[in-house]
Amino acid sequence: MKKDSFTILIILFFGFSVRAQVGHNPIPIKIDKTTADLNIKQGEETSFSFRLIKDLYYSITVEQKGIDVTVGLKDHNGKTIQDIDSPNGRFGSEKIIYSPDSSGYFILTVKPLSESSNAKEGNYSVIIQSPPKKLKKLSSKALEQDFDILKNAFIETNIGLWYNTYKQFDSLCKAQKSKIKDRMSALDFYQIVAPVVTYTKEGHCAIQTSEETGNYIRQHGKYFPFLVKILDKKVYVLNDLDHYKTKGMLLSKINGNSIDSIMTQFLKIEPADGYNTTSKYRWIETAFSKYYLRFFEQQPNVFDIELINPKTNDKVHYNGVPALSFKQYGKFVSKEIQSIPNYRYKEPAALKIDTLLSTATLTVNTFSTNDYTGGRKGFKEFLARGFQDIAHHKIKHLIIDIRKNEGGAQAMEDHLMSYLVDKEYPKYQYAEIPSFTYSFLDYTDYRNKESQDDFEKELKAEFYRSNDGRYLDLPGKYKSDTPQTNRFKGDLYILISGLSFSGGSEFAALAKNYTHASFIGEETGGGYYGNTSGFFINYTLPNSKLTGRIPLIKFVVKEKQNNIPFGRGVMPDNEVQPTIEEYLSGYDTEMEFVKDLIKNK
Repeated sequence: MKKDSFTILIILFFGFSVRAQVGHNPIPIKIDKTTADLNIKQGEETSFSFRLIKDLYYSITVEQKGIDVTVGLKDHNGKTIQDIDSPNGRFGSEKIIYSPDSSGYFILTVKPLSESSNAKEGNYSVIIQSPPKKLKKLSSKALEQDFDILKNAFIETNIGLWYNTYKQFDSLCKAQKSKIKDRMSALDFYQIVAPVVTYTKEGHCAIQTSEETGNYIRQHGKYFPFLVKILDKKVYVLNDLDHYKTKGMLLSKINGNSIDSIMTQFLKIEPADGYNTTSKYRWIETAFSKYYLRFFEQQPNVFDIELINPKTNDKVHYNGVPALSFKQYGKFVSKEIQSIPNYRYKEPAALKIDTLLSTATLTVNTFSTNDYTGGRKGFKEFLARGFQDIAHHKIKHLIIDIRKNEGGAQAMEDHLMSYLVDKEYPKYQYAEIPSFTYSFLDYTDYRNKESQDDFEKELKAEFYRSNDGRYLDLPGKYKSDTPQTNRFKGDLYILISGLSFSGGSEFAALAKNYTHASFIGEETGGGYYGNTSGFFINYTLPNSKLTGRIPLIKFVVKEKQNNIPFGRGVMPDNEVQPTIEEYLSGYDTEMEFVKDLIKNK
């Protein structure tokens, strides 16, 4: 039965289920008030209207309760601002953060994902939150409860107990929990808990500030207006700012805080696989200003900085450097990275062939299927064309560049490996999960029985309980690809870095084991012996509302005698790093090193 918008609005206020279809007037909703118990069916679309104020940061959340939906934000003219569909299935949140450049009315659309695996009907809720003027204070009892929930979740899933003993992990937890005081904010609590997450020594483990904290920081936070690069553990500034000549200078102090104290703090809260630090430095580079705000100063109006000229060791002081708002900082970053060569990659993969040197350079920046046209099939087709060209030109030397490859979908690394090996290989000693069920799921995306049943069913499709009580991967689940007929048989060189992580570092480990490749660059960010990833449990602590994820599948790579210390990544045969001058000029030090190796061969 069709309903007019007036009737729908009345029903909303009384909490009953409502349904609107494409073509109807949008349902008006209020800011900071949850619109709950909404129902939607396949083929329908519901739209909502609301007024937003210029330069305020709003958090728009659609909570999925049994149906996977896509969410769109449009201006009053119907122009799309954002479209999102997170890979969280039928349960969990779809979120949009938005700050309008001018006040006005906006439209939010919700429609089910049109896939056969999706539910035919389900419920959801909507809330649009304005930024808080100050952070709420929480009781020590509430924060201690959150701390215990997270600690016990880590112990139950064995996160933190691959590289640590229980005694070590428990000792750190006790030390951090003792820092909890009454009337702390969620940001204060985040500063206490973040080192615990880091101490799991699992790079796929994560924790984030609460939504309230995020909204507060976006609205009121002030950012350090410089980008940095970390080389040989030294922090260099990558940009000038107005009349401040800072590009290429060593950073020494920020508002009286020494760079050593700043980096010590950052290293404590950046998770990594095992005892690796190269990934920490690479990730800290991109999050430097964000971390400084979270752990040192939230609202400084200006920065007094001390710099060192790396050529002369002379110190330079600049006082009163203006801080940037969140919106200003975003525009600043977008502008500055355009002038820094290779700061980010522009395409997921590329192949270049130099017939004079008989050298092919294959750059694979990601194993994410979402980044390739046609997904996994598109990546396979790219490889097939590329290696056909390599064979056609009878190339003798192949350089594979995975310095920016932070992983992606399972088995993408095997598709590439199939062009480098002459026989199938055992990929893992084993893959293992702690259990099929967990006691803390009430604080995760799997809050209700239906989602918990779906989660258990997913795990049982890939794992079984063995006679020794472990939950292991089903035989044949994770295996290598069949070697390709036009596989490469010449000299192989692989460029690696701290950003070679997850599937990227796993490719490096497989290549280390089953090819004669030479590795150039720096230690991979991901562990040589494996990692914990695959399935993820996304949690929200009930009182502080801190969010994060716990990786579930422990992948243990079938190792060989490569003399790599436990807890470390694949080590380079030739450790090569650019100088700050080379980096800023766009000179590719590692690539040129390999080309010299080839020329002198």
